[in-house]
Amino acid sequence: MIKHVLRSGVIWEGDWMEAPLEGGYSMAEVDGPYGLRKATWDMMGIEGLAAWYRPHLTRLTSLMALSSSVYLWNTAEGWARLDPEMRALGWELRTLIVWDKRTPPSMLGWKTIRTWPDQIEVCGFYQRGRPHFALSECIGSVWECSIAALSQEIIRLPGKVAHRGSEGDVRPALHPSQKPLLFAERMVQASTRPGDRVLVPFGGTCRIAVYLERLRRMEPEQARFYDTCELNADGKDYLGAVLGRMGEDAPARAGQLSLFGGK
Repeated sequence: MIKHVLRSGVIWEGDWMEAPLEGGYSMAEVDGPYGLRKATWDMMGIEGLAAWYRPHLTRLTSLMALSSSVYLWNTAEGWARLDPEMRALGWELRTLIVWDKRTPPSMLGWKTIRTWPDQIEVCGFYQRGRPHFALSECIGSVWECSIAALSQEIIRLPGKVAHRGSEGDVRPALHPSQKPLLFAERMVQASTRPGDRVLVPFGGTCRIAVYLERLRRMEPEQARFYDTCELNADGKDYLGAVLGRMGEDAPARAGQLSLFGGK
């Protein structure tokens, strides 16, 4: 387990189940395997997804504050398998968020594929204990007010990316389905206050960490803190690129033009 200490938090390089975490987190984002059998670390299949996640969700629950929030990403079918696991651990579903990636057919080879493409991902928003915010604190934001009102509706957000591999601007993405920073911003702003701590057990391209590093740089008084874990199990050095742009001394080991814009 390698510990990378940055200004707003820590990125743990290795299996998050082995990271020496202290707990008391106000928010967590869980974006692990989907059981699609498309990578060596994702071969449990949809039938084995719940059993694979069970020890991870149990540990996650033990590390969360008594009043806290969890965002759980997966496919629609994967989320349906994991929702009973979350409920058994005492979490209550508040809202289901749908990410419409709007991937152009030309990017998917639509003339040759013999199946329906994966165009959406869903995110279950869970809470336990007293809600972190009151409705009056989020007037003016549809996203935040819908969460605070504890509605069981589906919130559908359009894809931010112009196509797979891009964030819709000059910055190339590291992952073909990399989530926009807009998600990180809205989750953090809806579910935390300045000074709170956020846990991301499956860091991927570290979107929460990237946003929180940017937030501290731009608005120091709004800083939150994080622990993100990245296994680098798929053979691509996302972590090297992220660390190289987040201020670590070692240069980036993979290419990405910018995670923050101008300094």
